[in-house]
Amino acid sequence: MIILSIDTSQAASVALVDTDSGEVIAAEAADDRRRHVEFIGPALARVLAADARPDLVVVGIGPGPFTGLRVGIAAGIAVGQARGIPVRGLLSHAAIAAQLVRTGRADAAGTGVAASSADASAASGRPVLIASDARRREVYFSVYDSVDASLSSGPFVARPDEVAAVLADHGFGLERPDPAGEASSAAGLTPIGVRCGRGFLLYADVLGAPTQEEISDPRAEFLALAAARELAAGRQLGEPVPEYLREPDAKAAPVRESSLR
Repeated sequence: MIILSIDTSQAASVALVDTDSGEVIAAEAADDRRRHVEFIGPALARVLAADARPDLVVVGIGPGPFTGLRVGIAAGIAVGQARGIPVRGLLSHAAIAAQLVRTGRADAAGTGVAASSADASAASGRPVLIASDARRREVYFSVYDSVDASLSSGPFVARPDEVAAVLADHGFGLERPDPAGEASSAAGLTPIGVRCGRGFLLYADVLGAPTQEEISDPRAEFLALAAARELAAGRQLGEPVPEYLREPDAKAAPVRESSLR
């Protein structure tokens, strides 16, 4: 199956992927996380110019900012309608989980500067915590299985200092190294082994440093592979409906009764 994938939940990206072979036929990614509108049209045109016809469109449904998500989802629906192919949605964090599993980094912490000995001992076989920028000094976060990249819990939105409590309510512990260098989490909780996403880059002082610093935002090519993994496991993809997790900043003005009679 050839999937056209689009994600605008953080930095925007578009990809055309042959999911049978894993080949990325064409891909484009934006450097600026706030220019989704300017990026998406030209990027889609270039990717769709490749000599391959997509069978399915998959869009990242977030969580993410209101405006950014609408751009990618609307573009995906437009392509699907124009080409007569189905359009489905998948949580954007699934792309990061799929990238970790595909690159073999969900079962072991990275060897870069951000990874510590505590990270390495904590990582193997443990759940993956993904946190992205929700703005307003908050993060979106989800827990994924480190073996098959399936969603275990979430997504949620909270301030960085609230993340550990939310995770504990769902049975997970955010590991922290103690002064002796050993990783620890509250008793009775499943410890998180891998931490990645832009949220950890922004709030490392509260959440801890990412174990995979180079993996920060969802990428469309891995969203396509995540979608293929879901389908292969017999799980259905969702509708292309955005997952905001909170109300948009822009709201309609209240209707006022005219004072003119």
